[in-house]
Order: sequence, then C-alpha cells, then structure tokens
Amino acid sequence: MAYTLILGVLLAFGTVSAAGILGVGLAAFVQRRSWPYLLVALALAALFVRAVTGVGYMTGGLSLEVHHLLEHGLDIVMAALVIAAVLSAHTVRDPIGGGIR
Repeated sequence: MAYTLILGVLLAFGTVSAAGILGVGLAAFVQRRSWPYLLVALALAALFVRAVTGVGYMTGGLSLEVHHLLEHGLDIVMAALVIAAVLSAHTVRDPIGGGIR
C-alpha cells in the first residue's frame, strides 16, 4: 500500500515536471526557431510521453509488456534526438524561416 502511494506521488511529480520541462523546451524553440531546438523539444516530448506511460501502467491502461516496450523505445528516441540536435547544431547556420534573432 505505501509502495503504491509513493510510486503514485513520484509518477505524478515526474509527469508534471516533464510537462513543465517540455513547456520550457517548446518556448525556447518558438523563440529560436532552429532545428537543434526543435530536436531538443521533441526529445523532451518523448520524456513526457515516457512519464505518461508510467502513469498508464500504474492505472491499468497499459500492460507490462507494452509499458516496457514504449519506455525503452522512447529511451532510444530521446537519445537519437539529442545526438541529432548536437550534430545539427554544428551544421545549421540559419534558423527555420528567417535570420538569427
């Protein structure tokens, strides 16, 4: 019982925190409008979806197998997006749709 309560609190805190971090990432992308910022925002979106899958499993909406498949798949997606953002930061000269702000 106590374990489930602690897990629920941690998942709620993690999901709300991931949503806040995603909001900051999206705000940064809107301000900078460059490929690296878009890729980082997408990686943060994957982090948020990863947290939501934990909530989905805990509430019974996802099976253990689907939960693990999604979480590990999203780990790969996040890593790939961050690597792509770092690599594209070295090659991008102009932001999407205009000059440097």
